[in-house]
Amino acid sequence: MRGPGVAGGAARQGDPDQLRHFISTALLDDEHGELANLAYWALWLGAMPADRTDDTFMHRPDPASWDPIHLYRALVSSFHLAPGTVDLYVHSISTLSHLHPWLPHAAPDSAQAFDSFTPQLLDGTLISPTSRRDLDRLRYGRTES
Repeated sequence: MRGPGVAGGAARQGDPDQLRHFISTALLDDEHGELANLAYWALWLGAMPADRTDDTFMHRPDPASWDPIHLYRALVSSFHLAPGTVDLYVHSISTLSHLHPWLPHAAPDSAQAFDSFTPQLLDGTLISPTSRRDLDRLRYGRTES
């Protein structure tokens, strides 16, 4: 299996299958993989201190090392409607929201922004069936609280 960097590059070139495969095999139902993905996003998007000298933060990811509200806002505001990468954004937001179900209430502006493009995603063909399930779970989970 190719790593996330190669899969992400292929997705940006219009081939979402490798990244979708990575999400379904390396992230889905793997708590360590899920947390490592969020730790990577947290570093990349400035939700954790950038003083990391190596990648050990991904080998032993600690959700307490990043700011979940900052990460949620950054993921939503940097969301790309591009084949393949949209699936990684949806999955990451879904994972983060599962860890911290209170996030939409703590960042209502971001929740509203996310909600505004969710119907477009669900009505289109840009996302995978896994992302469609994640979005449905997020939508219905939020309305039930």
